[in-house]
Amino acid sequence: MTKRALARAGTRDIKPIELGVFVLTATGLEVKAGRRPTFEEWDGVGEFIKRTHRASGFWLADWLRYGESRTDWAERLSQAIDATGLKEKTLKNVRAVGAIEKSRRREGVEFTIHAEVAGLAPKEQDEWLERAEEEGWDRRELRQNIRAAKRRRVVEGQAILEGMYRVIYADPPWLYGDSGATVDGSLGKAERHYPGMRIADLCRLPVEAHAMPSSVLFMWVTAPMLLENPGPREVIEAWGFKPKTGIVWDKVLGNYGHYVHGRHEHLIIATRGSCLPDRPTPSPDSVITERRTSTHSEKPEAARKIITSLYDGPYLELFGRKQVEGWHVFGNDARLWAEEVSA
Repeated sequence: MTKRALARAGTRDIKPIELGVFVLTATGLEVKAGRRPTFEEWDGVGEFIKRTHRASGFWLADWLRYGESRTDWAERLSQAIDATGLKEKTLKNVRAVGAIEKSRRREGVEFTIHAEVAGLAPKEQDEWLERAEEEGWDRRELRQNIRAAKRRRVVEGQAILEGMYRVIYADPPWLYGDSGATVDGSLGKAERHYPGMRIADLCRLPVEAHAMPSSVLFMWVTAPMLLENPGPREVIEAWGFKPKTGIVWDKVLGNYGHYVHGRHEHLIIATRGSCLPDRPTPSPDSVITERRTSTHSEKPEAARKIITSLYDGPYLELFGRKQVEGWHVFGNDARLWAEEVSA
């Protein structure tokens, strides 16, 4: 018997729920024949429905958790779970929420929000549930903020940024406001590939504290972000730099955007103090023409060669993907730190 058939069979013997003059069935709500409910009765049953809707996920989570704890039901358990008609992915999320202690669950926070934090440590669960309740976040907003926090920890927590640097090379994880394709060389929405950061969060990174009084910043900025307000300029200034000029990367192979077929990206050059190139000649061209790879957001190695041809270090790369000889690299993947940073 299929899951759908099991689900139908399981509902045949379920009796409707009667609440005063209202009858709740598996497919709707009815008023008993000949009855005319008062507004207070109607409002009361509505409150019951709303509370039931919010609580039903938790009921299911605890129902599954208890059932799976009963070893004496092993032979009958799978059939009962199949009868719910829920997909395995949904059941996995429900089981995860069941592991959150009841004392830490919040009535004013949606079940889906609890599912989003279920994999975190208890202390982090409490912190994010509290923030979600205070800010009124939906699941998407919570997910964005968790990802942003993970990004911040790359610089602030999981590795300690030490020392002072004369050359800083950054590829910030810009967060886009839509869910469509971008013209930044992506193969779809950027967030599908890495967790983005809001402008305010990027501004708060302690980059200025590690930039020498005379230093230079090379920052990648995608075409859609260039004129955002607040946007890259605010980040550059928050890090202690002033924009001076830039390089355009012609990716050769572009992507369809909302308005044009985009195949370029900007490498903004900003300075702190007096930081003209150590080797101004031969002057590099302001356009890099190099076909992009299939790896999302990967930048051309020609850009790094231009930087090292112009300036002596020490060199720092922010949001890098791999260790590079002669550079101190802070990456976008926490695994990088455990495996490579101390090497």
